[in-house]
Amino acid sequence: MYKLQLDRELTKVLAGASKEIRDWVVNAIANIVVADNIIEKHEFVALQEAIGLLDNKDEIHDLMNKVKERKLDEVEKISMDPGFALNVFFILAAIAVIDGNLKKSEADLLKKCGVCLDLENDLIRAVTSWTLKQMSINSKFSKDLNSSNKDRERIINSTIIN
Repeated sequence: MYKLQLDRELTKVLAGASKEIRDWVVNAIANIVVADNIIEKHEFVALQEAIGLLDNKDEIHDLMNKVKERKLDEVEKISMDPGFALNVFFILAAIAVIDGNLKKSEADLLKKCGVCLDLENDLIRAVTSWTLKQMSINSKFSKDLNSSNKDRERIINSTIIN
């Protein structure tokens, strides 16, 4: 439903991050993508971009098999700089709503990721709330853009026909 450019942001946010942190982020993204048991097109794109953070083909095949079987590793507590953790959490939140919804399973997993990142509950709620507002803004923008494009097409068609 929405286009999400993770590659630049992920690369920027994770530049210089340890393998442990990169692997945690990839696993968290994979968990969010499969949380509702439906992998939407845009979620799959997000997963592909995250997979780019893995080091070799074996890791990629292993993760894809886990995704396919819905048997991913649990998201566990990890230690990282608080500012860095917040940036990661914003990325995870964006992925959770990439399909235009935040289902209960995704919201629960997102909260768990925030706790694992050692973020305070108020901050987790604030980011989730911000994400839902962004989702609403994006939805309205998409509807307005569709309406505008229909108006444009109507004008073009009426000009060509006349």
